[in-house]
Amino acid sequence: MSRSLPIVAIITHHANEMAWTCVDSILKQQAFCREIWIVHSNDDRCQNLPAWENTIPIHYHWLEDNCGFAAAVNWILSQASGTIFILNDDTRLEPNCLVQLLEKAEQYPKAILQPEIWLQTDQDHTPLIENSGHYVGIDGSNFACDRYQRPSKKGLSSRLCFSGAAFWLPEHVYQQPMLQTMDVSLSPFGEDLDYALRAIRCGVDIFCVHSAVIIHRWGGSYERYSAQKVSWVESHRIQSKFHNLPIWMILLAPLASLHRYRHSLQDSRIPQSNTTEAVWATCKGIYQGYRAFPKAMAKRQAAQFSINDWEFTKRWWRQS
Repeated sequence: MSRSLPIVAIITHHANEMAWTCVDSILKQQAFCREIWIVHSNDDRCQNLPAWENTIPIHYHWLEDNCGFAAAVNWILSQASGTIFILNDDTRLEPNCLVQLLEKAEQYPKAILQPEIWLQTDQDHTPLIENSGHYVGIDGSNFACDRYQRPSKKGLSSRLCFSGAAFWLPEHVYQQPMLQTMDVSLSPFGEDLDYALRAIRCGVDIFCVHSAVIIHRWGGSYERYSAQKVSWVESHRIQSKFHNLPIWMILLAPLASLHRYRHSLQDSRIPQSNTTEAVWATCKGIYQGYRAFPKAMAKRQAAQFSINDWEFTKRWWRQS
């Protein structure tokens, strides 16, 4: 088959009905892919893989341990060729998703694409967007674009960060020396942000394709809130900030973070009974992030970015 068709790779830890539902949704697409890969990151091998009736090869790859999302992505990038569409196992493609992504990939063959991601809700409810990519703040924090909005946009939206739940990687992107791997030290909750910012610094465009839709069981892989998740997010954000952001953003980051912290405790994902726990988890994450400062700066010094601070700032200012 043509290399322009993607390998669709599903990263799963549970290897359960969520992943099989994702495979079923791929098989029902109006466009074909080259292969479907089920990439299983777990200490135990899956013993009950369903038998699908299909004409698309489906391959099960067991990574032999719980190595995490970034390591699973890196394994895929090291084994694949051509375009790759990487999915979390708690996603489900709407019928024309691949058709729309393929169409836009022909127009922008060197860009990272992501579909518009809708929240899984009861069938009677009006669809709501979980994210259409992410907005990047001055301190390196990222916020879901269009969250809880009703779908209305058409065409493409330029983004600085894609969602790790579903992203389309052309071979041109992941063959670049700076983009051959995700940073496993920032996994989970940070590797996709860091990779996206590195891609922007290497001159890669990132777009959300609003006409391509997937449904996401938000929290299906991880809980929406946990103290550990809060610490990971804060620590990995800080490290990615030092690695990728312009110097002026790094200098202003503490003020931007203080403003963000004032509003964070109002986040609906944090139960009121866990407010104190969330504060301590945030402090722990800040400590861990700044403790990794020498390592992050060493990565920055070794980086060979083609987009300087000024060019990055212009792209940051134009985020929608």
